[in-house]
Amino acid sequence: MTKAPIPVQRHSRVGGVYVAGRGSGPDDGLHRFMNRGGRWEGAHLATVDQLSALVWHPSLPVVYGVSGVGDDGSVHAWDVSGNNVITLAEMPSGGAEPCHLAVDPGARMLVVTNYTTSTLAVWPLADDGSPIGEGELIELRGASIDPDRQNAAHPHQVVFNGDVLYVVDLGADVVRTFAVAEHGNGAEALTPVREVPVPAGTGPRHLVVLPGGDVALSGELASTVLTGCPDDCATGWLVSPSTERTGPARSRNVRNYPGDIQCSTDGRLVYVANRGHDTIVTFAVGAGTPRLIAELDSCVKWPQHLLVASDDLLVAGWDSSLVVAMPLADGVPGKHRVLFECAGAGWLLPIR
Repeated sequence: MTKAPIPVQRHSRVGGVYVAGRGSGPDDGLHRFMNRGGRWEGAHLATVDQLSALVWHPSLPVVYGVSGVGDDGSVHAWDVSGNNVITLAEMPSGGAEPCHLAVDPGARMLVVTNYTTSTLAVWPLADDGSPIGEGELIELRGASIDPDRQNAAHPHQVVFNGDVLYVVDLGADVVRTFAVAEHGNGAEALTPVREVPVPAGTGPRHLVVLPGGDVALSGELASTVLTGCPDDCATGWLVSPSTERTGPARSRNVRNYPGDIQCSTDGRLVYVANRGHDTIVTFAVGAGTPRLIAELDSCVKWPQHLLVASDDLLVAGWDSSLVVAMPLADGVPGKHRVLFECAGAGWLLPIR
């Protein structure tokens, strides 16, 4: 099947971002930074313990977040229509260490991954964007070969793509697909369809959808990048190392642990954050095995999250509390410039 190309998108420079500051101090939590003629001005909006990920409501000025690394995680919903945020909801996530979340395009449901306790939590959404009731839990099962990280299912990311939901399971080494019913707004609207395995020990972390329906994955435990079709079990995966660096990593752990992966606006390239080596890698995708074409120092420590914004790639450095921009020339990142400091910068959400 010939894959239809996606058009090149033109964007104005990003005017501002919400930042999840990961930490346990009074200055951590939800921040807003605005670009005022090239000068970035920040405001601390809400104190949250270990805020790890953010997502927009599809049409309302509502931002959702997940937080917590202990036994009990939390889900947050904020009305951000004014200068000061209004808390719409703050409630248990139904499990431990929630690390990602997504809202379906029809704004019917919010889905959260409880990484440590192997569940998805699903909330119907009210007309004002507030989650309704307690989250309904979907239990996931599975394991793989890494005794320290893969003793159980560990969902790390959820991505809505048309009428399906992809669940990236680091613990079970699978990409799970759920069919999303046309009607319904809770767990009953999600039906498991298939589980497509990745090579044992990959530890898939994040996924991005490519033109034509294939996806690219970051393999956290194997330090790899994979491309393939999660809707076709027979296709298999094309795999490349995520870095050209050798030897032990220089941040946190001797292992590299690649994390976030994002796609260029024209779909030709993907960007991967090698958190241990503190590098950003660019891969050409769409024709055969992913091909590494550039690897640059990010100039932050532990690059946790990436954002393609205008003609820049923005990088959130968790351990260095910095957000930097790497200019994109023909889609390839160049030398960084520092945008601003933010305590524990771990997630970037563009202001719309």
